[in-house]
Formats: sequence, C-alpha cells, structure tokens
Amino acid sequence: MIKIAIVGAGNAGCITALHYHKYLNVDHEIDIYHSLDTHPIERVGQGTLTSVTELFSDALNINWYNNPIGATFKTGILYENWGKKNDKIFHHFNMSDTAIHFVPQKLSELVLKSGKFNSIDKKIIDPEKEIDANVIFDCRGRHNRKKEEYDILVNPLNAVLLGKKSGKDINLHYTKCVATPNGWTFVIPNSDSVSYGYLYNNTITSKENATVDFLSRFELDEVDGDMVFENYMAKNFYNGSRTIYQGNMYGFIEPMEATSLVIYRNLCRQSWDGIFGFNDWNSCNEKMRKMMLEVQNVILWHYQYGSKFDTPFWEYAKSLPFNPDDRFYEMLNDEKGVSLQYGTWKNWNFDNWKNGVE
Repeated sequence: MIKIAIVGAGNAGCITALHYHKYLNVDHEIDIYHSLDTHPIERVGQGTLTSVTELFSDALNINWYNNPIGATFKTGILYENWGKKNDKIFHHFNMSDTAIHFVPQKLSELVLKSGKFNSIDKKIIDPEKEIDANVIFDCRGRHNRKKEEYDILVNPLNAVLLGKKSGKDINLHYTKCVATPNGWTFVIPNSDSVSYGYLYNNTITSKENATVDFLSRFELDEVDGDMVFENYMAKNFYNGSRTIYQGNMYGFIEPMEATSLVIYRNLCRQSWDGIFGFNDWNSCNEKMRKMMLEVQNVILWHYQYGSKFDTPFWEYAKSLPFNPDDRFYEMLNDEKGVSLQYGTWKNWNFDNWKNGVE
C-alpha cells in the first residue's frame, strides 16, 4: 500500500487528492490534513481550463445536473481594453470543450466529505516530523515558505482588492480580464454572485487610490478583502525526504488564464513520475521550472502591447525585461499549422492574442 498525506484542503490540496485517487491503480490511502483557522480557503470564485474540469467531473462524479460545487459555464476569457487595436479580444474554447468557474469552499467541502479520503482536522507545523506517510504534499500556502528556497518571477503586479456583487449574471459565461489604469481586474460569474479581483502594483498606486477606482469603476459597495503577494517559484519542489511542495507553497504568479490550477495539475504529473521512478527528481523539477518560466513569458507578453491607458503602471509593465526562449518565437511565428504547445498555451492561442492586439 502507498500512503499519501496532503496538508491543506484548498484548491491545490483538492486537485492533488483527486488526481492521485483517480490514477492510482495500486492499493492506496490518502489523508487530508486541514485547519481552516490556520489555512482559510479562497473566498472568490475560480476559473479552470478544460483538463481540470474533466478531473473534477470524473473523480467526484459530478455534472451539470449534480452540481454541488456551484459550477458555472466558462466558454473562454474576454479581454477588455488590452492593447491598442481592439476593445475586446476573446480567447475562446472549442464549443465541444467547456471549462468552469467554481467556488473553492464548496469544492473543499465536497472533497472532504466524499468518503474517498481520510479527513483530519489538525494543524500541521512540521509535516515530516508529524505525519506518517510515504509521500507528503505540503499545500500550506505562501506564508509558510522559507524565502531563501525560492526564486522571484518577473511580473508587474503585487496586490489585489477583492469584491463581490450578489446575484447571478446570466449573460456572463466567460471570465473577464478588464484592463484598468492601474492594472487589470478579473470578473468571475458564480452561481449566486459575481467575484471581482482588482490587481495592481502598490509601489505605483496607493491602496487608497486603487480602492476608489475599483469601487467606482465596477459599481461595488465595498472591498471584501485585500492582500499583497509576490511572484515566485521554489528552486526545488521536492523537499526533505518525503515532502513535495504544492500550490502556493511551490509557486505563485498572477492569476491570468487560470494558470494556477494548471500548474497544480502539472506538478501532480511531475511528482508522479518522480515517485514511481519514471523520471529522476532533478528532471521532474526542471520540467516544472521550465513550465513556470513559460507561464511568466506568456503573461509578460500580454503586457508588451500595453492597454487603452497610458499610465505609470502600463509604462512600467511594458518596461519589464522580456527575453523569451526560442520556443516562444517558434510558437509565435508558426506558419506550418503544426500543433505546438508552450506552457499551457497552443499555437492558435498565440495567434488569437497576436491578431487581437497588433
């Protein structure tokens, strides 16, 4: 029997538990250690890409009729006010492929009550000393990391204000990324509300000025939460003798195009290869780092074209070092119609954005 322990029941912990439960053919046991007082779950709605939707549906046996996580349709991502050419750019999914928006708290509750895992309400300080398991996934979040073990990723954002409107928006079936003078705002439709996240740089825009613009621009009554953050990745996701960093414990970069959930899923795949000997740990780690740098490059590329706003933030965003690898330009300039992938993006995703802003 293989025994897996997961510390944390947020998005990363849930995705890891579902991934290993679905694909493990050997006798296994999965323990999920969680403590909401210590590690609260994200309160805003989240968006996925199609592969994560498939995992939720298969592993939890849920669908549009049996929908306990409050999922709503996600047909793509609408960019408003990015670049100078078009007011709107739609990054669509194929009509046969549908992603979702969901409420993390509801996903966490469903996973913990599913009966597929041992749910243990306990605060964990030192996973390797406190937990008996073959493998431990540490999903305790960004605040528990030792910063000397991490590299900084290049990104113009470091703060977010959160807000919410009650009531379902029946016309909103995609994620919106709305450029503002100070950054951009995600707009996510939930089953009974709409979530907003105003992303900005607090060294350029004060929290007070960001708040005024956020509330007035999106006609919100109040700020529902706020935080500052760094963009980073671990030098090595395999730590200690049994522990694997996952979720924000491993890395974080601004939440453009649902990259966080795809990163969690890819780390599940790379850790699988390391655990079962399909690849050595150094190679698995390098593949994760390569993916994180590819995500960084595509996000920075979005900023190179600026927005409708000629403001200090957008001038700063365009000035950040942007030195993608040859593979990026191969994707960007592909004229043969060969199916290629860079990070989480296909070559037609590149064409869609390039044609929209140039």
